[in-house]
Amino acid sequence: MDTTFDTLPPQVLVGLVTLTVVVLLRLRPRPARTRRLLTGPVVVMVVGAFLLVPWLALPSAGGVGATVVVATVDLVLTVGLGVARAATVQLSPGEAGVVQYRYTGATVALWAVSVAVRFELAGAGARLGASPAVTEGSVLLALGLALLTQNVVVARRAARVRSASVDVAPRAVASRSSGSAAA
Repeated sequence: MDTTFDTLPPQVLVGLVTLTVVVLLRLRPRPARTRRLLTGPVVVMVVGAFLLVPWLALPSAGGVGATVVVATVDLVLTVGLGVARAATVQLSPGEAGVVQYRYTGATVALWAVSVAVRFELAGAGARLGASPAVTEGSVLLALGLALLTQNVVVARRAARVRSASVDVAPRAVASRSSGSAAA
């Protein structure tokens, strides 16, 4: 897709800025608190859905079929890449049982792939005559879904790390206590 920043729809620019901020913030370790991991993406999805409404009235040259195909492919790729990115997020036990997470180079690379795939899909959708609602208008909704998918998996992984560190801590204390009593 041959596009410059001055020809991008506002939703795309807002999505790119939002994603850049998210990536930059998550390069440093952050607490993996489930509520916080899920709240941000839901807010982005709600804003994206609100901004999508006017786009729904726009006609699609390729008809409903092209729009459904592009939307379905977008959904599958968004969720799949979200799960893949989540697997690359680094988790580590922190103070007071709070698990820390941070993006790795692989996470950033997969975000770049996600953006490139989204631009290519939008271009292909436009060539097929899909509704602009799915090729341009749904950017923030898709970004929110991508973040939500990724963060749900990260939250589940963090819960397992938290659980494993809680299980290990009492055993370590018990073994130190029994070792000192035997001496």
